[in-house]
Amino acid sequence: MKRTLQILAIAFGSTAALAAAEEACKSAQLKNPAPTLADIYAMAQAHAKAWKPDAIPARIDNTSLGPLQPDGSSAAWNLMFFSESANANVSVSTFHGTYRCWAQSGPAGRIPDLKPDFVRDGAKLYGLAKLHGGALIDQGYRVMIGTAAAPGTRHATWYINYDKDNKSGNITVIVDANTGAVEKVLKD
Repeated sequence: MKRTLQILAIAFGSTAALAAAEEACKSAQLKNPAPTLADIYAMAQAHAKAWKPDAIPARIDNTSLGPLQPDGSSAAWNLMFFSESANANVSVSTFHGTYRCWAQSGPAGRIPDLKPDFVRDGAKLYGLAKLHGGALIDQGYRVMIGTAAAPGTRHATWYINYDKDNKSGNITVIVDANTGAVEKVLKD
């Protein structure tokens, strides 16, 4: 009985969370199922600004289902934008060529201080991944990128990681998201 109540509570909580989210744009099939970072950002930003004009980027990353490619593209992007005036966020995702976006109330976590001209050149980020982890890529590791914000300062960075079979390559390349300069290469 206790287990049944736990399952019902989880199911109700998931349903309530989904009910709280609202479609922010119509789902669509992308002409290119693996857009570049620059292309997906432009599309997502346009939808986010149409949703709330004060929307700013809060997170940008790709998933292991769509590793970053040498041309800066991915088949699986996740982006989040935050509107302070609405205290809400809009998330955009792509997978299997489908583009979706939905909004929900609440904060978006620590938001990186991305300048209007921040680095959106996925091919450049892949090049840095190859430069600092080429041996891992040659061994079949996939390149993963994601923005981050430093505590206190919100200093914006790109984190480049390597993944193979859900295992880390034990190298992280940290890049200033506004200048493109490599700040650190961490090796475990």
